[in-house]
Amino acid sequence: MPSSTTTATPSTTTASTAAVVAKKLGIDVAAAGAASFFVAPFITTVDRAIIENAAGARPLKRALIEISMDFVRNPFKFVRRKEFLLIYGVYTATYVSANAVDTICEAAEADSKMPKFFSTTAVNMAACILKDREFTRMFGVIAPTNFPPLSMALFAVRDSLTVGASFIAPPYLSKKFQEHGQTPSTSNSLAQLICPMMVQFVSTPLHLLSLDLYNHKDSSTNKRMSFISREYFKSTAARVARVVPAFGFGGIGNKYFRDSMREKLL
Repeated sequence: MPSSTTTATPSTTTASTAAVVAKKLGIDVAAAGAASFFVAPFITTVDRAIIENAAGARPLKRALIEISMDFVRNPFKFVRRKEFLLIYGVYTATYVSANAVDTICEAAEADSKMPKFFSTTAVNMAACILKDREFTRMFGVIAPTNFPPLSMALFAVRDSLTVGASFIAPPYLSKKFQEHGQTPSTSNSLAQLICPMMVQFVSTPLHLLSLDLYNHKDSSTNKRMSFISREYFKSTAARVARVVPAFGFGGIGNKYFRDSMREKLL
């Protein structure tokens, strides 16, 4: 008599696995979008203020205050503007890339560290370069013109440093914290905040030089160095503050939304 027991075939197992992976990827996108929406207003404010300050459009402090007040008074109008949508797109794409690589490597039972670094670097670098080029043209004081290749290269180096400090370094620093008695949760949160903050002390001069190459194409080396030294500390402070939500709270929020949705939907 034939057995009534149903035996899973390789094809049904593969289809089931693919469905689970697809669902996880959907969660990855939703988590990235949610996390980005909460941090994008602050990042938009800081990025625009730094660009305007470097171009001489208005001082950094005044720009930060006025743009922030604009968001408070007209939040719905603010989130429909091009600058907000550019920032939202950059961080959604970056978080989606990191999440998706983790999901795919998890399914393949492979280590995700290096694939995540290369994918997030490529995505974040390309998106940030395009965003910064648009911001510089939108909020500068000169007529929009072609970006110097060296400016683009400096943006690329800056972003690779930031992504490495945001996605690759934290697990190693977290391990050190745990070796000194911190809980895994506390260690992960501290590392996720500290690493991208510290790298800004190295990457901010690259950012300022890139902007100055665009805004003052004929400036001398001495004038560029004077500009960087004059703007370094306040710009670094602003970029550190910007990174806390971007790769600190944003990264924590992305992980929280992703883990929560996985727990509820899978």
